Amino acid sequence: MTRCGIGPEFSIVSVLSGIVAGMLTYLYPDQLTIQCIPYWYFAAFGIGFLVLGSVIYVHSLRRFNCLYKKRQLATDGPYSIVRHPIYAAWILLIGPGIILFFRSWPMLFVPLITYASFKTSIHKEDKYLEKKFGRTYTNYRKTVNELFPSRKFWKDLPDLCLRICGNILSWRKS
Repeated sequence: MTRCGIGPEFSIVSVLSGIVAGMLTYLYPDQLTIQCIPYWYFAAFGIGFLVLGSVIYVHSLRRFNCLYKKRQLATDGPYSIVRHPIYAAWILLIGPGIILFFRSWPMLFVPLITYASFKTSIHKEDKYLEKKFGRTYTNYRKTVNELFPSRKFWKDLPDLCLRICGNILSWRKS
């Protein structure tokens, strides 16, 4: 297993399915474009998903790279919310954000295909991490969900947002 984990094979499936869906929509726009909702709704949500997904993706990647150099398992920050935040950002936010811009019925299948690719491949990465980090990874795997944040996260989210806003305001005053 390389530093990239299952990223390359996961990305290939995602990009290829997106290209096929995009080509179908381009060839048959009248039949395959979602027309019942104004485009600006799709664009606004798409931008929101892309911005949030990109921030999570970059932050997770930076945290991973920092700890990878130290040969440590990433379990804090975004890794305390989900075990695979880089893949989660792509599957749950960035991919859907891109899809919203296309307003395409076939594109709606891309996240499902990407998720299926993730589920069929992630066991390789989990085995590698278990071998490398042993009981630490096994315990971490038992307590942190794979892609979707736990109920506890959603329950604590309002308090987290208030703390972040408070930190930003106090930082700006300094």
